[in-house]
Order: sequence, then structure tokens, then C-alpha cells
Amino acid sequence: MAKYKRHTYLIKTGLQLRYMGILIACMLTVAMGVGWIIYHTSWKQIVNTPDLSLDKLYLIFESVNSQLVWWILAFIVIIAIISIFVSHKIAGPVYRLEESTKLIASGDLTHKVHLRQGDELGDLQDAFNTMSESLSKMVYKDREIIERLAKTGENLQKKVDDKNLNKESLEEIAYELNSIIEELKLVTSGFKLLETQEENKEEQKENKEDTVQEENKNQEESAENKENTVQEEEK
Repeated sequence: MAKYKRHTYLIKTGLQLRYMGILIACMLTVAMGVGWIIYHTSWKQIVNTPDLSLDKLYLIFESVNSQLVWWILAFIVIIAIISIFVSHKIAGPVYRLEESTKLIASGDLTHKVHLRQGDELGDLQDAFNTMSESLSKMVYKDREIIERLAKTGENLQKKVDDKNLNKESLEEIAYELNSIIEELKLVTSGFKLLETQEENKEEQKENKEDTVQEENKNQEESAENKENTVQEEEK
């Protein structure tokens, strides 16, 4: 099986750029925060400390390191909290779509996905609801055909019971049944099944083998004809 290679990386440009901006903003915020902490805890003390010695410099760096660790932990907690709220705009719709898919699979075609204002994947919501409506229409059409088929069967049974089956009645019933069959074919003609694809592949393979056999047979016949021609010329 050929490995799928992605050629286009900016598929949902607005969504991807928005989250790229959030990521870059978080990185800049952390960088600026760390720079501000280093400046106000180390360089400011170094500048304002007279007679700076190695011992005093060591104490300043030790104080800066302890404060920097606490500040970094605080940044991690703040970014984690922000990321929960930001990621929920995607995780929430994904969870809701998963649950909706289970409901659709169980047969509830009346279910619709309704995301909250501000959530991402709004286009996916619309596509999902469109798919659900399309399936509902197909099921409605299928039920209408079944009702027509049931009525035709009742009509046929009634005529059999009344012994009122003539050629005209049979032709009318046959025409009705043929129209129902054609409508059923139209309802399911748009579906693609895995079995059908496999059958097509097997059929193509068989056709290819038959073509190769015919070509080999033609080549053998051509070779035989050529040999016969050479033998006749020699005679």
C-alpha cells in the first residue's frame, strides 16, 4: 500500500494561523517574563551593588536562580490553565462529534450537532448535519417505496382472493413492481461498498489475465503461421 504524503500543510488557513499566533504569543510572553525577571533580580542588583566581589556576585546569582525557578513554575501553571481553555475549543467539538456519530450509527437520524458560539470546527458541524439530512431523506424515500411495495402486495393478494387476475391486472402489477425496483436502485446507486470495489478489482484482474492469454495465443498462432510459410517456401 502506497504511503500517503501530505503536500499541502495550510489546509484550514484561518484555524491554523490562529493557533500559531496563540503559540507564538505564549512563547514571547514567557521569554519577556524571564527577561524581565533576570533584569530586575540580577542586573539591577549588580548595578546597584558597590564594591562588587565574587562573594556578593555568588549571592546575587543564587538569589536569582531560586526566584527564577518559582517564576518558571508559575508560568507553567498559567500556560497550562490557558491551554486547557484554548484546547477545549477543539476538544469539545471533537467529543460532541464522536458522540453524535455513535447516535447516527445507532439509527437516530434526527440528531443534529450544535456547537457553542466560539467553538472551532464549525464547517465540520455543517458537513455532519448535511450528511445526516441526506441519510434521512434516503431512509424516507426507502420507507415510501416499502409502503408502495406493501400496497402492491395487498392489491395482488386481494385479486388472488377474488379470483380477479386477468392479463391486464398482471401487467399493471408487473409495471408497478418494476417501477419500485428502479426506484430502489436509484436510492442505493450512490453508495460505494467495499465488497463491490473488491469484486471490481477481481474482475479487472481476470480481464487482464484473459487479455494476456489471448495475446500469448495470438503470438503462438502467428509463430506457427510464420513457420508454415517458411516451410512452404522451402518446398
